[in-house]
Amino acid sequence: MQPHLKNDLLYLLRILESSEKIMRYTGELNNAKEFYDLNDQMTLNACLNLFTQIGEQANKLSATLIEKHTQPDWIRIKGMRNRIVHDYTGIDIYIVFETIKTYKPRLKLQIIPVIRTELLAGNFDKEELAIAQTSPYLSHVDFGLFS
Repeated sequence: MQPHLKNDLLYLLRILESSEKIMRYTGELNNAKEFYDLNDQMTLNACLNLFTQIGEQANKLSATLIEKHTQPDWIRIKGMRNRIVHDYTGIDIYIVFETIKTYKPRLKLQIIPVIRTELLAGNFDKEELAIAQTSPYLSHVDFGLFS
């Protein structure tokens, strides 16, 4: 089955959820060494897992959505996932930390207009959005940003 634009809402919401968790877990951190050492690397491992989830969800997006919305940089998002999954021991914590502090805040700002645009165009189901708002798995998504 080919991915279809109508199914992309949930993938985008999952990307936002994972991104928000990363920001919450690392919000007070100032440097990569602190990030690496925190909670016996538990925060690092959680963030790497969340980056992987972001890449997995981005990989499920339809070609229509990716062609229509060239931001965020979907190829880099998928590439980060591949790097983490296939080269775990070679992960540079300084690059990961820089990505968190520089690119993750932008990701949210780039995905919100995609969701808004597709909701307004009628390509995403508003009923599905309402159901998603009740999901405990999307509790870090600010649904008020889409209205």
